Amino acid sequence: MKTEKIENEKQAKEVWEYFFEKPKKNYNKYIYEMVEYPEHLMYDNEKADSYKGRWTDFFGNNNDIFLEIGCGSGNFTVGNAEKYKDRNYIALELRFKRLVLGARKSKKRNIKNILFIRKRGETILDFIGENEISGIYINFPDPWEGEEHKRVISKELFEKLNVILKKDGKLYFKTDHQKYYEDVIELVSEIDGYEVVYHTDDLHNTEKAVENIKTEFEQMFLSKHNMNIKYVEIVKKI
Repeated sequence: MKTEKIENEKQAKEVWEYFFEKPKKNYNKYIYEMVEYPEHLMYDNEKADSYKGRWTDFFGNNNDIFLEIGCGSGNFTVGNAEKYKDRNYIALELRFKRLVLGARKSKKRNIKNILFIRKRGETILDFIGENEISGIYINFPDPWEGEEHKRVISKELFEKLNVILKKDGKLYFKTDHQKYYEDVIELVSEIDGYEVVYHTDDLHNTEKAVENIKTEFEQMFLSKHNMNIKYVEIVKKI
């Protein structure tokens, strides 16, 4: 047990040094747990970037690939991967704990069509190739009240989608924020090649509720705050 502890601490230090310059006495246990899930979690930027344009090689099939930006601890993407085994899923997150929790769930359930990557959404052009993605999920992003220029759904995002999203591919957006919901619908009307094909300000009172997979935040909003969930589907027409 002592030898195992020393090896874990050594491994923690090595992984920590990949991300941070300064050493630390007590390492976040999720830092070194990341290496326990090589089939489900990728934290090395160079390795992720090396799969640009060839994610079919990683998954070992030609199934459609769906991307989630900001996946939390993975409930939504894990649920999708379980439900749609003929699709592949890539989920982006920055927090170590959330990445490990998502990978842990995937391994426990023996899900093969999912990968968690420690990446920012702004960097998708670094590791996703042209027309490589069939759908993108953005669930409950920060509305950045008063600093709306920082929002993830922006003209800049659609410029990136022009590259990576297939024709007839979709962007799926959920939020609890009424103004963000309204602003996204207005934004899409100003962008050539994209169209809002479905939207509602009360998702759970529509026919879509049956097939909807709840995120962690969504469950909290519904159970604790009784909030209406807003939902938009946007299709790429060109």
